[in-house]
Amino acid sequence: MRLNRTLLTGFSAALIGLSGAMGAAIAQDATAPAANAETQAPAAAAPNLDEQKLRSFAVAFLEVSELTQEYQPQIAAAGSVEDQQKLQQEAGQKMVEAVNSSDGITVEEYNMIIQAAQADPELAQRINTHITDAAAAPDGAPAPAQAPAPAE
Repeated sequence: MRLNRTLLTGFSAALIGLSGAMGAAIAQDATAPAANAETQAPAAAAPNLDEQKLRSFAVAFLEVSELTQEYQPQIAAAGSVEDQQKLQQEAGQKMVEAVNSSDGITVEEYNMIIQAAQADPELAQRINTHITDAAAAPDGAPAPAQAPAPAE
C-alpha cells in the first residue's frame, strides 16, 4: 500500500510540475492551436477512458516522470533565467516526444487524462494502479490485462 501512496503522491506532484513544461512544449508544436483548444476542454467532455488508454498513459507517465527527475536538478542549478528557460524548453520537448512515442496515446489525450484525474479521484486511483503495474513490468511496457486464474 505504501508504494501506491508514494506513486499517487508522485503522480500529483508530477501533474503540477509537468503541466507547465508540457504546455510550453505543445505551444511550440505546429498543431498548437488545435492542441491548446483540446487541452483546455473541461474534463467532463473527455471521452470514455478504457483500460488500454490508461495503460498507455501510465507508460508515458513513467517516461515523463523520469525526464522530470532528470531535468529538475539541472533547472534548479542553472546559472541564469535564460539557462533555466532553455532547459525547461528542452525538457518539455523531450516529454512531448516521450508521450508521442508511447503506443496508444497522444499528447492531447495525455493532457486530457491529467485534467480528468485532477477532478476525479476514482480515475486517479485507476491510473495509479496502471502506473504501479507498468513500473513493475520488466520492460516498462504495460502489463497485459490479467485473465482470471483457472479454478483448481
